[in-house]
Amino acid sequence: MSKNKKFALISVSNKSKVENIANYLVKNNFEIISTGGTYKILKEAGFPVISISDITNFPEIMDGRVKTLHPNVHAGILARKSDEKILSNLNIQRIQVLIVNFYPFETTISKDNVKFKDAIENIDIGGPAMVRAAAKNFENCCVLTDPKDYDNFINNFDPELSSNEYLNKEMALKAFEIVAHYDICIANYLGKEIGKETFEKYYSLQKINDLRYGENPHQSATLYSDSKNDRTSIVNSKQHQGKELSYNNIVDADSALSCVINFKEPSCVIVKHANPCGVSSNKDIKQAYENSYATDPVSAFGGVIAFNKKVDEDLLKSVLDNQFVELIIAPAFSDKALECAKVKKNIRIMEYFEKSNTEKQNFNQIKTISNGVLIQQEDYSKDDLLKNYKVVSNKNPTDNELKDLCFAWVVAKYVKSNAIVFSKDNKTLGIGAGQMSRIDSTSIASAKAENQNIDLKNAVMASDAFFPFPDNVEKAAELGISAIIQPGGSQNDDEVIKRANELNIGLVFTGIRHFRH
Repeated sequence: MSKNKKFALISVSNKSKVENIANYLVKNNFEIISTGGTYKILKEAGFPVISISDITNFPEIMDGRVKTLHPNVHAGILARKSDEKILSNLNIQRIQVLIVNFYPFETTISKDNVKFKDAIENIDIGGPAMVRAAAKNFENCCVLTDPKDYDNFINNFDPELSSNEYLNKEMALKAFEIVAHYDICIANYLGKEIGKETFEKYYSLQKINDLRYGENPHQSATLYSDSKNDRTSIVNSKQHQGKELSYNNIVDADSALSCVINFKEPSCVIVKHANPCGVSSNKDIKQAYENSYATDPVSAFGGVIAFNKKVDEDLLKSVLDNQFVELIIAPAFSDKALECAKVKKNIRIMEYFEKSNTEKQNFNQIKTISNGVLIQQEDYSKDDLLKNYKVVSNKNPTDNELKDLCFAWVVAKYVKSNAIVFSKDNKTLGIGAGQMSRIDSTSIASAKAENQNIDLKNAVMASDAFFPFPDNVEKAAELGISAIIQPGGSQNDDEVIKRANELNIGLVFTGIRHFRH
């Protein structure tokens, strides 16, 4: 082979746009080497293609398991400028462009009831070996691992091979990232299947963007997404307008969105500093907002608002006229609503996409601690249903009270512990969050209601964890609370139940705790 010839090796599992890239290479005087199915497609399309066997002087064997693992291939990819004599002596051609993507291992294991044998067969060996080699030798070889990069390559690659340093480095970085992600998927799958691991040990994150700063201006921060990208999330949402998202915007929006998608009725959740300060469900989405805001207008100032239904112009105008808001997120906005929002150009308008049914899936949560990481399943239990709750008091809650109890229970799940929620008619009336003592949270929730002249008589109360003492029941009775929902499980349950009966308060035990730290 002549050292003056230029060669590209194409071996792809994902064959989209492969003819486009092949056409560019042929037009720029590259000879194409190819393997298996890729060779067949290019040959049938009329491209002049060299079989990999003609390069290795060895047939593809073992159903394609061994085809590129050969010195003639890897030497051609790894050769430095100083290795020209070695290539010439051994009649090995330098490969200047490598186009490879891998067997679809991740897609295979995502299928229901995938067989272990099928997963193993979809572990690519030759592909990652070539990609790593080309990425290491980026000074002499450009590696493409994603069809999305073909246009970039076509527009920016110098076919004369004299000015490709930046592009080659960029593609080398992506290649190593893709290999790392691929290996992580394999390691996690085998960890589960062979090592019986409860959680994935390795994580592959995709960078979204750098943030202006973290929680405070002296902290740098970056937003990443989980590579699975398979759930409703602020990360997957579309920003229509407004300033770039801050770290705190993202945390608050995640809290608001996580809460609001639990409700089927039109609902609104207002969050401030990661805690709901007002939540309501109503047949009218505008009324749901007004009810949410009325819970705690002071805290709602500068908050994040999440809706689970489309936002129209009337609703958006009502919000903007009523309060200062950092971010509004909803599943859809009318065109007129988006136009209306432009009068407040800094307000972030976000549209989220419903990707999965969170009631049927468990996701993992990761929390960093000093020199360590905690991983747990998301706070979801299939048993957390009204039919499984127990009325432990003499007084049976009415149907309306049960409905309000369930509503308050959902909200309490998203309030930082210790959490207390008062509600009535599917709207919050007072929320107490994050106190070291549960009675303090109860006092704060009642003070919030009192500040807004909200009467708690015949309202209900939810607590994210059990009452250690009857004091919360006694405080509830003072406020006129008619029914309470809590997990139960305290050594003083009998005393708490007795006091509820004495004060004629309905008491429901869920058997489920919702601590949120």
